[in-house]
Amino acid sequence: MTKRQIFWISLVPTIISVLLVLLTDSLYDICIARGYCWGLWDFLEVVGPNILLFPIIFLFSLLTYKLHDEIFRSWLRFAYWWVPLSIVVTLILSVGSQGGGFGMPNLLPAEGVVAFFEGVFFIISLIIIIQKYFATRGSK
Repeated sequence: MTKRQIFWISLVPTIISVLLVLLTDSLYDICIARGYCWGLWDFLEVVGPNILLFPIIFLFSLLTYKLHDEIFRSWLRFAYWWVPLSIVVTLILSVGSQGGGFGMPNLLPAEGVVAFFEGVFFIISLIIIIQKYFATRGSK
């Protein structure tokens, strides 16, 4: 994928997540209080934590957009396996009303796991970008 593709692919969910955060009260009034769209609210409870990963991806795609392509590629190699891993773990923990997904007990709160995965993604991404920036800067 190119820098431009990652930028646009991460921008759309970022806008959606910002709108969801800003409109949460209104959505609750329309969907829950009035009895409409229970399915949508259930869907958001499962997918919502994963959508919050995209603003971080957008931030780093924006940060690496003007940097050397090698810096972007290094970060992207990490993001290619970390993002799906964090989405799968979050989905496993958040599926099911009484516990974790696939019949496993829910020993950890999904929000805490999401925060952990996003925090680790943010820190490792920063380390990769900074390290590659100084490595490519010295090689020119």
